[in-house]
Amino acid sequence: MGRGQRRRSLSTSNLHRVRIEATLFVLAFLDMLGFSMLIPDVQLRLDALLPPLRDPATGWDWKGAVIGLVLSSMFIVQILVSSGWGRLSDRIGRKPVVVICTAVSAASMGVYALATNPAHILLSRILAGLGAANIAVAQAYIADLAATGSKVAAMGRIGAAISAGLVAGPAIGGRLSDAGGNALLGAVACGASAAGALLALIVLPSLPVTPRESKPKGNLDILRTVPGLTRVFVVIVIGWFALATLEGTFGRLIHATLGLGTKEFGDVFSYESLLGLVVQGLLVGIVAKKFSSTAVLRVCYVLMGLGLALFPYAPSLPAIFAASTVYGIGTSIANPTANALCSQLTPEERQGEMFGLLQSARSFGFMVGPLLGGAIFDAWHAGPYLLAMAVCVCAALAVPRIPQPEAAT
Repeated sequence: MGRGQRRRSLSTSNLHRVRIEATLFVLAFLDMLGFSMLIPDVQLRLDALLPPLRDPATGWDWKGAVIGLVLSSMFIVQILVSSGWGRLSDRIGRKPVVVICTAVSAASMGVYALATNPAHILLSRILAGLGAANIAVAQAYIADLAATGSKVAAMGRIGAAISAGLVAGPAIGGRLSDAGGNALLGAVACGASAAGALLALIVLPSLPVTPRESKPKGNLDILRTVPGLTRVFVVIVIGWFALATLEGTFGRLIHATLGLGTKEFGDVFSYESLLGLVVQGLLVGIVAKKFSSTAVLRVCYVLMGLGLALFPYAPSLPAIFAASTVYGIGTSIANPTANALCSQLTPEERQGEMFGLLQSARSFGFMVGPLLGGAIFDAWHAGPYLLAMAVCVCAALAVPRIPQPEAAT
């Protein structure tokens, strides 16, 4: 092949990759836009729908724990199904799994639009858990295309697309909730996610499937057979537990301490996501080239812990935004760095399996976080945040030393 032919072939390959990445970025943005619209509404709606659940014998109010259980149901389902979706995408290809999961995600938001009691919200959360593997499979899709040395930057780009959805979603959701309740909110969210599913169906190309040498022996087989992966997973679970504690109680915290509601909740989360969009889009690739993944993750988890510890003692909304800045910088860099680290450790033919299990691992953190955080919050508002800070410090100490991969040529 001559030099001109090689150049045209490389250009075609790059255009193909850009087309796939652009489609996945728009899909991730639309689905996260729809999903995050519900964040400011769901816990406060549950709080309004549920009666007091105080135990007459002990005086303990179980309402917070029940709210946490409903919020956690999505992540319980993710634990059960995400790894299976990932393995299926390794076997039949990424596209059909992405399309199906995104359609189920849209259906969950449609159910939320019709919800009139806590059981309906629980059903919506269960369906959301069934469809949530779309983001994990999309990340595996991106990893299939990225060279080893550029995985952190690639994960940062899809992380920026996710953050972009999270920027607009909570702020829009808070206002839609005020204007039309869960009916208007759920309908608009459903439409956004359904548009992502349709886009993937029409535009997303299919990639060849890499043959597997052997079948996995259970959901945790990859942790037993890929050296170093287990410890990174443990660190990721710890970090996502901290975020889940924040999301599971934040609306109730700012309402109890500052008298704020869904609008302010949405504005804070949108700001945090906007910060993530900027950091992941502009800084993650630069940081990855200059520092080791180990050093980056340790600093980021310390920043996350510090931000979390500041939230319950913030005296005003500007102070809440300041704490969000500290926390947001840490989590925005930690997430794509950890994703890329796991991808670098994993064989190409098992990327879907790994990202599916990673989704399950994160879901475990999100399952435990709202349950424990919701129960502690009723006794001591600052308790969940100080616990999450301690957990983040433990995560920083637990980050393993892993050699840097060679840069892509």
